Amino acid sequence: MEKGKAAGGITSSLQKLDLTPNSNNIKSAKNIIPTLQFSKLSLERPKPLSLVSLCLGVVGKHFEDIIEDLSEISASFPADIKMAMAAIARRRKLLNDEVIIALAESSWEILDLSGSDVSDFGLSKVAEICKFVRAVDISRCSKITSLGVYELVQHCHLMEILRCGI
Repeated sequence: MEKGKAAGGITSSLQKLDLTPNSNNIKSAKNIIPTLQFSKLSLERPKPLSLVSLCLGVVGKHFEDIIEDLSEISASFPADIKMAMAAIARRRKLLNDEVIIALAESSWEILDLSGSDVSDFGLSKVAEICKFVRAVDISRCSKITSLGVYELVQHCHLMEILRCGI
């Protein structure tokens, strides 16, 4: 008889259980869903930065400290790292003749000197090194004159785009 009472109790409990969605169930489901989404998001970790990105970040923060030895330091760096370092120097307003000559790489096809302190001298030296450059940006470079542009055109026969001006 004990088994019969237990089975009857379970049956009546199941009958009272309402599995159809109504306003009460929907409200409780809405409360659960954000919790599930939050817990899913908290389990996902952001993709870690690459070692190269971390190293370039450190170099960028301390760029002033390595400028004197830049030609020695960058000698063994790949072309893309040198280009990234030139971009860091440009953004930090540290790009000048010394820096761009130390970093210039013969395989570069793009040269962005915009807003820098590079002069005609630096531009002509870089033009001798970067003969395969296709696009050059010298806009907002107050130390570059028509003489520097002439040298650039003389050395870079593949150049298709020259951006200059204010």
